[in-house]
Amino acid sequence: MKIVFGLLLFFGMIAIFIWNSVPRLMSDLWHAREFVPAQNFTITNYKCTNWNGFMFNECTATFVSRQGSESREITDWRFGRAPGGPVQLLQLRDDASSVTTDVSLQTLWNRLLVAVTLVLFGVFLAITLIVKAFRAEDAPISAPNGEPSGEPALQPMGSATFGKRQA
Repeated sequence: MKIVFGLLLFFGMIAIFIWNSVPRLMSDLWHAREFVPAQNFTITNYKCTNWNGFMFNECTATFVSRQGSESREITDWRFGRAPGGPVQLLQLRDDASSVTTDVSLQTLWNRLLVAVTLVLFGVFLAITLIVKAFRAEDAPISAPNGEPSGEPALQPMGSATFGKRQA
């Protein structure tokens, strides 16, 4: 039962990542050339964390609207070490509510690679679990005391008996 809860948690985390990251990632990919420096928002905090030393990084930009005190944040996951240096907030020309950073656009393909890798890992894990479940169903049944169930074991068909009649 612990395994089921662990797998549910793992697949749930993948689903949450996809739900939160992929729409913005696709918007950045399709509209990368249409972003201009943000006039309506100001960055209040930008923090990057390296995970496993150098394998992954997570960068979170927190910003507020200049018209109100509404605070929002965007998070990017990438392979490799976290980028350094200053960051600039950008918004779409036609839609001021669509916001990203210059670092997010510079590392767009890396972010896409993280999303695709995570989805493919989940798919391969699901396929592996399904194959394992089917193999468990095909396993020979044994009696509770560990002895064979009395059913004859299937023998592989060798090439020596192929096509010959047996009496």
